[in-house]
Amino acid sequence: MKLAPKIIILLLIVTLGVMSIYSFYQVRRAEKSFNADAEANHVLLLSNSLGFLSKSLWELDKDIAARGMKPLFEAETVINIQIYDAEGNFFSGFQYNLNKENKKELVEYEDRHKEKDLPAKELVLKKTKFDLVPSKMVSPMINLTDDKHRLVGSLWWKETEISDPKFLGFVVLNFSTEYIAKRLLEQKLSFILFTLGLSLSILVLTYSLLEKQVINPIRKLMQASLDIADGRFTRLQSRTRFQIGSGEDEIDKLTTNFNFMVDKIEHSLNMIRGLSEASQAIVKCMNINESIQIYEKYLKDLIRVLKVEVWLNEDNEASDESKPVVRVSDQKKMENKNGISEKLQTDKNFINEDSKFSFSDDYVNFSILAVPLLNSKNKKIGIIELYFTKGSVDNSDESRGIINSLTTSLITAIENDWYVLREKNRANLERDIELASAVQDSIISKSFPESRFYDSSTFFKTASQCGGDWFGVYEVEDGKILVLFGDVTGHGTPAALITAVTRGSADMLLQFIKLGKADISKDFPSQVLQFINECIVETGKQTYLMTMVAALIDFKNQKIFASSAGHTPPAIITTLQGKNEVKYIYPSTGSRLGFAKGALYETKEFEFIPGQKIIFYTDGIVEGESPKLKEYGLKNFKKSMESHGAQEPEEFIKNITNDAYTFFSGAPQKDDIALLAIRFLNEKENKNINPNINKSDAA
Repeated sequence: MKLAPKIIILLLIVTLGVMSIYSFYQVRRAEKSFNADAEANHVLLLSNSLGFLSKSLWELDKDIAARGMKPLFEAETVINIQIYDAEGNFFSGFQYNLNKENKKELVEYEDRHKEKDLPAKELVLKKTKFDLVPSKMVSPMINLTDDKHRLVGSLWWKETEISDPKFLGFVVLNFSTEYIAKRLLEQKLSFILFTLGLSLSILVLTYSLLEKQVINPIRKLMQASLDIADGRFTRLQSRTRFQIGSGEDEIDKLTTNFNFMVDKIEHSLNMIRGLSEASQAIVKCMNINESIQIYEKYLKDLIRVLKVEVWLNEDNEASDESKPVVRVSDQKKMENKNGISEKLQTDKNFINEDSKFSFSDDYVNFSILAVPLLNSKNKKIGIIELYFTKGSVDNSDESRGIINSLTTSLITAIENDWYVLREKNRANLERDIELASAVQDSIISKSFPESRFYDSSTFFKTASQCGGDWFGVYEVEDGKILVLFGDVTGHGTPAALITAVTRGSADMLLQFIKLGKADISKDFPSQVLQFINECIVETGKQTYLMTMVAALIDFKNQKIFASSAGHTPPAIITTLQGKNEVKYIYPSTGSRLGFAKGALYETKEFEFIPGQKIIFYTDGIVEGESPKLKEYGLKNFKKSMESHGAQEPEEFIKNITNDAYTFFSGAPQKDDIALLAIRFLNEKENKNINPNINKSDAA
C-alpha cells in the first residue's frame, strides 16, 4: 500500500476515534443534564400540588383530588397520577388513554386498576414515610425504563397550627422523558454529521497538503534516485510553499540535501572516471618521462599544480633505506638540504610547504608539496615535488586522495619501467652467459686423441652456467700425450673467461709443437705452466688465479713428467690380486697461475706400469658438502676410488661420481667438478688398436 492511503486511513481512524469519544461524552453529559432538569421540573410540579391533594385525601373528596391532579397533566410528559391512603389503598387517579380517534384523552382510574397499585402497597410494606421537610416530601426519581420515571410524594395534614401533622398517604406521579430521547437522538445525529463533515474536510485538506507538500516530492525523490541508478543525475526543484512562517521545512531541506548529494556523486564519479583514465594512461606509457608528463597534466587540471618534479633512486631499485635520488627531468643528483630527503623518505605523511627546503633552486617563490614515493611493500623509490602558487597549496582530503591515486599509478609505471629495464639487462646477461657457456663448452675436450696406449673417461659439471674447471689432452709426439688439468678460483663467467684464455694458450703451444718449435723434453710441463701463467697474468690482472697440473705421459718409456701450479695431486690406482691400491703422486708445486709474472715451475718424474690408472680431479668433488654441511673429503674420495679401482675408466668415473652425489644428497653444488681417468694399456690390449692414430686435439 502506498504512503498516502496509509496516512489517510490513519487520520480517518484518529479523527473518528476522537470525535466519537467526544460525541459520546457530550451526549452522556446532555442526557444527564436533561434527566436532572426533568426530575427537578416534575418534583417542583408535584410539590406544588401536595397540599391540595392532601386536603382531598383528608376530606375524602375525589373532586378536590381531581381539581388538584388535572392541572398536572398540562405538562405533556405526565403519564398518570395515583393517590393511595396510608394502608396503600387506591383513592383516586387519572391517566392518558387513546380514544377511538387515536387521540390522547384524560380519564379517571377505574376499579380494575386497584390490583395494579403495587407501588403504594410496596411503600406501605416497606413502611416508608417521608419527612415533613418540604425538600424531602418527594422521593428521588425512580427509573422504570429508559424513558419512564416515577416520583412518590407523601401526603400530610394538620388540623390546627398546634396539632401534630398526620400522615395520610401517597401520591405517585409517573412521567415520560421520551422527548429527551428524541432530543438526544437529534444531538447524536448532529454530532455524527459534524464528525463526518469534519473528517471529510480534514481528509481532503490533509490529502491535498500531503500530495502536494510530501507525497509528490517524495515520489520525485524516488524517481530521481532511480535516475541516478541509471546514470542520469536529475536535480529537484524546491516546492512552492504555503505562505506560513518562513524558512525551509524538512522536505525542502531533504530536497536541498538530495541535490547536494547528486552534485557530490556526479562530481565523485567524474573524478573517479578521470582518475581511472589518468591512471590507465600513466601506466600504459612507454617510458617514465611520458608517465610523468601525463601525471603532471592531470594534476594541473585537477588541483592547479604548476609543475611536477620527480626524483628517483639512483640505482633504479626500491629500497628500505634512504638512497641518493636523481631528478628525472635533468638527471641532477639531489643534495641533502637540512635533512629533508631523509625526512621525506621515512615519513609517508610528511608535507613540505616551505620553498627553502626545495631540492632545486628553480622555484624558490612557490609553495611546495613534497610527497615520498613508496611502493606497495612500503619501500622507497623516490620523491615528488608539487609546485603551487605561493600560499595556495591545496591540502584538502580530496586533493590528497587525487595525489595518492595518481601517485600510486605513477609508482606502478616507474616500477614497470624498472622491471622492463632489469629484464632487458637480465636477458642481455643471460645471453652473455649462454654465449660464454657455449664458448666454454667448445673449450672443454669432448674426445681425446685415439691411442693404442690408453683408455680414458671424463666427468665435468659446473656449479653455475659457466665454470672455472678446464682440462685438455694433446698428443705431442708418437707415444706421448700432454695432460693439462686446471681450476680457476671461483666459478661463473669470469672463471670461464680465464679458462678460454688457458685454452687459447694451449692451442698456441700445440701449433708450436706442430711447427717443430717446441722441445718435448722432461721439462716440457714446467715450460707449459710458465707460458700459460704469463697469458693469465695479463688477463686476470692478479684477481683471477688458476691451479693446474701439467703431465707429460711417455707410454713407451712408462714415465710421467709432471709439474703443478698449486693443484690437487693426481692419484695412481694399482690393481693386484683383486685388491686396489690408491697412491697420490706429488709433482713439484709452484705458485698459482696468474699470481705473478715470471713465475718458475719444476718438473718431477714418476713411473707407471700397464694396467694402472691415473686420476686427475679438481677440489670441487672433495670439498662438496652434505645437507648437514659435512665435507666429502679426500678420505671418502680415496675410499670410493679403492672400491671401483678395477673397473674400466667409463664405469669407474660413473661409480665414483655416484658415490659423491649420494653423499651430497641434493645439497647445492658449491664448486665445479671435473674428473679424468686414464688407464695404461698393456701389449695384449694393444693388439686390436688401429695403429693409424687420429691426432685431433680437443677444444
